[in-house]
Amino acid sequence: MGLDQEVLWAFTLLWLAILPTPGANSLLIIQLALSRGWRSVAIALSGNLFGIACYALATLLGLAWLLAAAPSVRLAIYGLGGLYLAWTGIRLAARGLKCGQKPDGAPSQAVAASGAGTFARGLLTALANVQALFFLASIFASVGVLSASLATRLAAIAVIIIGNGAYLTLLAWLMQKPAARTFYHRYQPRMEVAFGALFILFGARLLAREWAGWL
Repeated sequence: MGLDQEVLWAFTLLWLAILPTPGANSLLIIQLALSRGWRSVAIALSGNLFGIACYALATLLGLAWLLAAAPSVRLAIYGLGGLYLAWTGIRLAARGLKCGQKPDGAPSQAVAASGAGTFARGLLTALANVQALFFLASIFASVGVLSASLATRLAAIAVIIIGNGAYLTLLAWLMQKPAARTFYHRYQPRMEVAFGALFILFGARLLAREWAGWL
């Protein structure tokens, strides 16, 4: 079947409206853009977009409905995702606190991660947000993507990848500006602690949402 342009345009407009919502993915790219170079940002972004694409494809294949029918499996996946985000936050906060305790107050230099490690960080950050599966399922269902042609469903995934890629690249470009990087390095210990606290908050929120359904 051909492309259902009405469904695709409805999905595109809705996706562009919700795209700027703050989350762990944008937080990761901002933190890397402030502290690392473009290579690290590009590698992490590639992993992140790959994870988002996997979730979008899994949603079209019905994974969200399968998880909804298996509460214990869903809880375990939510738990792993929340713990990963919290662990990332704890590491960042600990690094910031360690840097702040230096007698000379000199900012610490982040240890350069391997390309594979940076890619995995982007991928795992995307996959940690298990809520995205159910969010995508509701969005797809509301505009008719789930019942549309194969070409339309694949085009919807392309919209997600292109939209997220462009938005996160824009954030990285803004954070790579000299003024932003200078501010970050001047207040690096506090910034690292703040980033860590936000990651912990995202992880705790993910866990809280799932636990609320069990109480």
